[in-house]
Amino acid sequence: MSTVLTEDPIKEFLINHLYDKQQNGFYTAIEGEDNIVCDDKLLEDQILALIALAEAGAEKDSLREMVNNLYRFYDDSNGTFNEMIDRYGTVHNVGKVRHTYIQLLTSYGLLTLGEYLKDETLVKQGLSLLLIINEKVLSMGAHSLLNEQLNKPVSYNKSVLSYIYGIFAAEKAYEITQENTYVNLLKSFVNILEKFEDQEFGGLFEYLLIDNTPMKNKGKKTFSHALAALALIKTGRLLDNKKLFEKAKQHFLFITDRCKHPFLGGYWNKSDSAGIVKVDPLHSYYGNDESPFPVKLTMDQSLLMLCADQLQQVCPSDNFQLLTQELASEVIRFIDEFGGVFIGQGNWFSTPVDPTVPLIRHFMVPHHTAGAFYAGNTGYLPLHEKHTKTQAITLLCYSLSSSIIPDKHTAAEYKKKSPINVKQLDFDLTKISYEKDIHLQIDTAQYLTWLHSTRSGSGFGLTPYRSPLGFRSDTSPQNFSALHVVSDLTVMGEEITEQDRESILKGLFDCQNPDGGFSEQAGHLSEVFTTYCVVLTAFILGSSVPNKDKCIEFIQSCQNSDGGFGNAKGYPSDVWHTNLAVLALHALGTKPLNETECLVFAASCQNEDGGYGTRPEAPSGTFSTFRAVDTILILEHQPAAQDKTIHWLQNCQTDSGGFMYKPGSVESFVGSYHAIAALYLLGELPNKLEECKAWLSQHQSKDGGFSRAINAPSDTTDEGFICLQASYMLEKNLNPYWVAIIT
Repeated sequence: MSTVLTEDPIKEFLINHLYDKQQNGFYTAIEGEDNIVCDDKLLEDQILALIALAEAGAEKDSLREMVNNLYRFYDDSNGTFNEMIDRYGTVHNVGKVRHTYIQLLTSYGLLTLGEYLKDETLVKQGLSLLLIINEKVLSMGAHSLLNEQLNKPVSYNKSVLSYIYGIFAAEKAYEITQENTYVNLLKSFVNILEKFEDQEFGGLFEYLLIDNTPMKNKGKKTFSHALAALALIKTGRLLDNKKLFEKAKQHFLFITDRCKHPFLGGYWNKSDSAGIVKVDPLHSYYGNDESPFPVKLTMDQSLLMLCADQLQQVCPSDNFQLLTQELASEVIRFIDEFGGVFIGQGNWFSTPVDPTVPLIRHFMVPHHTAGAFYAGNTGYLPLHEKHTKTQAITLLCYSLSSSIIPDKHTAAEYKKKSPINVKQLDFDLTKISYEKDIHLQIDTAQYLTWLHSTRSGSGFGLTPYRSPLGFRSDTSPQNFSALHVVSDLTVMGEEITEQDRESILKGLFDCQNPDGGFSEQAGHLSEVFTTYCVVLTAFILGSSVPNKDKCIEFIQSCQNSDGGFGNAKGYPSDVWHTNLAVLALHALGTKPLNETECLVFAASCQNEDGGYGTRPEAPSGTFSTFRAVDTILILEHQPAAQDKTIHWLQNCQTDSGGFMYKPGSVESFVGSYHAIAALYLLGELPNKLEECKAWLSQHQSKDGGFSRAINAPSDTTDEGFICLQASYMLEKNLNPYWVAIIT
C-alpha cells in the first residue's frame, strides 16, 4: 500500500518554525519545533527556502513579504548580495564575501520568484546579477570565492557548483526573456561543465585550479552530481538535446553505482576521485574544510530521488522507477512525524566502507559548520537538527517530483517476533566484581595512573592531553568519558571520595536541559545517548538525577511507533539507541511506555544466522547483537535461538583472538568488546580465550592508555573501558548484570 506524500507538512514547518517572524528571514538551524540552535542567517538558506516555497505554490502575498527580507543582504553599491547576517540584519564581516555559486543561485532564485510573483523588479535584479557575475567573475578566471567588490580572490579554484547554478540561472533567464544572449550563455556554461568531467573514473570533480587541472584530493560530492544531472535534464529539454540526457544519466549513475550505503539504503555524500567511499583523515586534517567521515544526508537523497524521477521521464527504465521509490522510502525515514526533516544519518565505522553503528552525530565537521558543537578539540554536528537548507531542498524535490511516495508506517514495517517470557539476568549489584584472584595481562596500575590523569575540572576528559595535535581528543570534560572513568574505577575497587562524587555529579547535572534530557557538555543538545551516560554514572555513584520525572519523559518521548527508540524525539529507530533508552529507563526505575512493541522491535532485528542487525532486515553485526540481546534481557525476557546467536558470535573470532564485527570482515576493536559482552550475557566466553586476553593486552600503549590499533598512541577512555571491562569478563570476574547496564 502506498500514498502520495503531500509536501504541505514540510512547507508549513519551514514557514511556522524556521521563519523568524519578528526579525524576518529564515533561521539556519533549530532543534525540535522551536529550540533555535543558530539564529544567524545565510543568503543561501533564504534563497533556497524562497525557491522551494514558490515551487510549492506558497501564498503570494506572504511570499512577497518574505522576499522583501532579501534586501537585508543586498549591497546596492555593486548589485550583489552579502552572504551572512546576524538575527537583526547586521552583516557579519565574514559575510562580506561572494561565493560565485551562491550569487548565481541568488540570480536563479530572483528570476524564479519574479516569474512566480509577476514582479518585473525581481526579474531585472536576477538578470543583472547573472550578467555581473558572468562579466566580473566567470569571464575573468571564475574564482569560487571573492571579496565584496569582486576584484580580489579569496580562493584560487573553480567550483563545479558555479557552473551548475549558472546553468539554472541562464535557463530561467531564457525562459522568461526568450533572448538568445541567455541561450548562448547557457551553452557556454554547459560546455565549461565538461571541463570538470573525469575521463578516467567518470563523474565530476568538485574543483578545478585556475589552469583547469582537477583538484583530485577534494573528491566528488553527491550533491553536485545530482544537481548537475537535474540541470542537464532541464537543458536537454530546453534545447531538445538528447545527448544531455545521457550525460545527466552518467552523473547520476556515478553516485548510485558507487556511493550506496552497504546495507541500510541511501547514498553517502561523497567519495574520493575514483568513486571510493572512505574515511579520509589526511585531506580533512590539512584542508580543514570537511569531515573525514562520509555521512548520509537527507537533502542528497531528495535530490537523487528527483533525478531518478526526471530520468524516468526522459530515459524510461524500470531501474529509475525502482530507484525513485527506494530513495523516497529513504527520505521519508528522516521526516519527523512531529514536523520537519532531520539532516540525515551518521555512522561509526568498523572499516571505511562498513558502517556499524547508527550515530546521530557527524564528527569532525569543519569550523563554523552551521549548528555544530565542540566537545574538546572535536567539532560535531547533531544530525537531529533541522536546517533550513534541508527543509528547502526536500520540499523543492517533492514539489517537482511526480513520484508516488510510500507511507511512512508502511515503509517501517517489519516481521514481528515474540520473545519467550523467561527472566534470565539476576538483577543484583551487591557484587560488581567478584574479586577473584585473577592475573590480568593488561597493566592495571599503569592504566590507573593514566585514568586519574584524565580528571579535568569537575569531570573527566576523553584523554589526559591538553591541546593535542592530530585527530586526538583533549582533556575537556565530557559526560561520555565520565561514565567510562567512574565505571573503571568502580570495577577496580578504587575509592571515589565524597568530595569527588559531589563534584562529578554537579558537572553532570549542569548539563541537563529544560526538556529533562542531558547533553555531552553544558549548552549542547539533549540526546538519549548522553542522557544514558549521565543517568548511569549517577546510578553508579548512588544518586538519582534532578528533575527525574522530566528526564523519564524525555527518554520515553524518543520511542517511535515501531517500538524502537531514536536518539532524539522523532528520529528513526535503531537497536543501539533503543538499548541505551531502555537501560536509562531501567536505572531510573521504569520502562518504555510501550514495552511490548519495544521487545518486538529488538527481537525483530534478529536474522536467520542468529545475529542481530541495527534495525529489522539489516545484516547482523556484533554491535547490534549485543544491543538487542541486552535490551531483551533487561526487559526480563529471553532472546530467541540463543544457540544460533552464540554460534554466530563465536564464528566472528579470528585466530589472533579479536573479533570481526561480522564474518568475512576485518577485526574490529570496538566490535570485539560487543562480541565478548554478548557472549558473556549469554553465559559463554570466546573459544580462543587465551588468544583473546593477549590480543586485548596488545592494545595498551606506552603511556598506560589503550588504542584501537596495536602499537599506536593511546586513544580515549572508551578504549580503556573496553579493554579493562572485557578483560574482567574473560576472567569471569564481572557481574553479568553490571555488563548489561554499564556498556
